Amino acid sequence: MIDQPYMTTIRAFDEVPDRQHVVSIGTFDGVHLGHQHLLAKAKARALELEVPLLVVTFEPPPSKVIRPESFPGRLVTAERKLELLAGLGVATALVLEFTPDLMRLSPEVFFTDLYAAAHPMELWVGEEFALGHKRAGNVERLTEIAAELGVDLHAIGRVERDGAVVSSSRIRKLISAGEVGPARRLLGHPFQISGEVIEGAKIGRTIGYPTANVEPPADQVSLPDGIYVSLAVLPGGAVERPAMTYIGTRPALNTGNRLVETHLLDFSGDLYGRILAANILERIRPDATFASVEELVRQLRDDERRTRQFLTEFGRGDSARVEAESALSVGRHAD
Repeated sequence: MIDQPYMTTIRAFDEVPDRQHVVSIGTFDGVHLGHQHLLAKAKARALELEVPLLVVTFEPPPSKVIRPESFPGRLVTAERKLELLAGLGVATALVLEFTPDLMRLSPEVFFTDLYAAAHPMELWVGEEFALGHKRAGNVERLTEIAAELGVDLHAIGRVERDGAVVSSSRIRKLISAGEVGPARRLLGHPFQISGEVIEGAKIGRTIGYPTANVEPPADQVSLPDGIYVSLAVLPGGAVERPAMTYIGTRPALNTGNRLVETHLLDFSGDLYGRILAANILERIRPDATFASVEELVRQLRDDERRTRQFLTEFGRGDSARVEAESALSVGRHAD
């Protein structure tokens, strides 16, 4: 992962620096264009007031605790969310553990605790934001509570793209359908899958396509099986390496568990035990079976050709890439 500006991460109200802040609250799953719009306004206001911006967020995502049976999967890991927030210039992130006890707090109690800890001069949220037991703390009620404490609350309208609101649920649907290009444009950065490189079946190296294999995070929204254009990032690296990523159970080779396998183009080295992030840019094709290994290799060569062609065009001026690099630049073959 690329180095981010310094950001302090704390886990409890009593760890908040004892000074005034501009505060923004949200789950911020994905840190998508809507979140970026909200946080840019909050950051600008913090600069005007000459106080730090404090972002309050929750882990795990509240919906995972409230409705675990229907949790749709997260867009970014907790670590990735913090990286993206840091890239937006957030000074401090307060990550509160979302528990049943926290869920049952009234908005009055929550806001009083927040006020005592963070001394907010202003509070910035999205217009659909709500907190507290049964979402009783909607924007209207929070405005009342804040006013009683002398705090201005700003509720920011949602961002629209292509005739619809940018939302985490909309982006999840796109990713679940394999439409990572449109998802990337709504996120403002690529959908990323990361994990520790583990041993696999070691078949890729025998056919000229060694891969670094990771198990996808269990609670992250799943991409459909298939081959994707990607950019691979190694820890501490400032360079995204051209790659193609396979997601699936390898039906052509009958090797079993669902993995994310990334082949770094024009690269050799030992990656076992290291953390690899694959920024997924575009789906090339769905998964398939092949009559022979030779047929599989022919297909992989065509996949590589298409990957290189896409990356060449992508590097020449893809608008989402320019947007991502300007706003959030966060952005060994094993088998």
